[in-house]
Amino acid sequence: MKRSLYLLFLCGCFWNADAQTDSTYTFDYIDRSTRFAWLTLGVELFREPGGSSSYIQGGIIEQVSFDGALTPRLTIGGIHFWGHADFYVTFPLNFAAIRNTPSGFETLKFSQGIETGARVYPLKLKKGRLSPYLGISFNTFSYQHLRDTDDFSEGAPSFRQIVAPVEAGLTYTTGQYHISASAYYNTIDQFNYAVSPTLSAPVNIDPLSFNLRVYKYWDTDKSMRKARVVRKLNRYHAFLEKENKLNAWYWGLGPSAGLQMSKSSYFKNNFGFLYNDRIGGFMPDITFGRHFTKPDMNVGLSYRTFGDRLIGFDTEIKVRRHSVMLEAFKSMFNWLGFVPFVGLTASVEYLSVDVNGQEFNNTKPAVGLIAGWDIRVTKTGSSLLRTNLRWIPDLHLEVEGDKVMFDHLEFNFIQYVHFIGRGKAYEKFRK
Repeated sequence: MKRSLYLLFLCGCFWNADAQTDSTYTFDYIDRSTRFAWLTLGVELFREPGGSSSYIQGGIIEQVSFDGALTPRLTIGGIHFWGHADFYVTFPLNFAAIRNTPSGFETLKFSQGIETGARVYPLKLKKGRLSPYLGISFNTFSYQHLRDTDDFSEGAPSFRQIVAPVEAGLTYTTGQYHISASAYYNTIDQFNYAVSPTLSAPVNIDPLSFNLRVYKYWDTDKSMRKARVVRKLNRYHAFLEKENKLNAWYWGLGPSAGLQMSKSSYFKNNFGFLYNDRIGGFMPDITFGRHFTKPDMNVGLSYRTFGDRLIGFDTEIKVRRHSVMLEAFKSMFNWLGFVPFVGLTASVEYLSVDVNGQEFNNTKPAVGLIAGWDIRVTKTGSSLLRTNLRWIPDLHLEVEGDKVMFDHLEFNFIQYVHFIGRGKAYEKFRK
């Protein structure tokens, strides 16, 4: 009888200990949450489409065909929703592209810029499985050609257009890699290109392009799927709460891609051959702020800057933007480590445009929107990965009564966020 009571007493102690250590995070929650997403890094070989173009020869518009290019690309991404979705950013290495230039041309190239997109897998990614998928992406394609006989001080203009091609493909998953092949279909297959400062002619692009890629993936949270780790996470949470360290300062760093949302009336009215050459590109995104755990919100400062150069015939236009932004955003819910947020921004924007050596600039306030999500399994981590989108409607610089637009949709897919001081707090806990 005494032995039975003693065993019941021990079981009760263990049950109470588990109840205390699992008071915030259960093993089931940690197990499902850590399988929600994993990181991917990879290389691609993209077959750019070919087509036909127009040029002026002796006052007559002639036609020329051109082949597609073979372009290597680098990709960083994340598999989400337990293998059913892939969100990614791809950076083309256009300097390493293999292309054939038609005879009589100094340059003739059709290329694509930074691509951001999503792929959906009805049959989830799983080791040893071949999974079909459908996807859509956003990028900016550009076209430019220059004849050997052309004599312009700044070369030929570029045509740039934001496109949203659809994609279909197959992915085979091994123990460490995702291997995929796909085809893209682009609905924009014709546009007019400026062959002189006052004359445009049609360019036709093949709608299909092809891609082969290999991604290595990491299940970075695999080590958390253990009962003893879950108990430690709960002790960490209780300790941070006691030390008031759930509220924390943070810094973050990541790449952001800017897609201009509207065209500039200044170019339309003064440099028509640059009207379709959109401003945009890649920018660093640096942030510093404070996380408040009870309302589950963040308030911080971010800094981004980018520049671009538009050229055509005898014109050179350089643009530059510096943005210091105060942003406040609140998490809406936590779905197994997927934590979406929305918020508002207020910024000071320095915008400048240099037109053939004549500079126009202004520093102005602006209000915008921010949205995105954190991959945050627990509130005890020293770091997390964040995705955010920012947009300031109608952000522009007035130049000679017209607008040069800076209203970019900024897409920062992977931002590393580090919480300051938690590492030292855990050292204190372990002592």
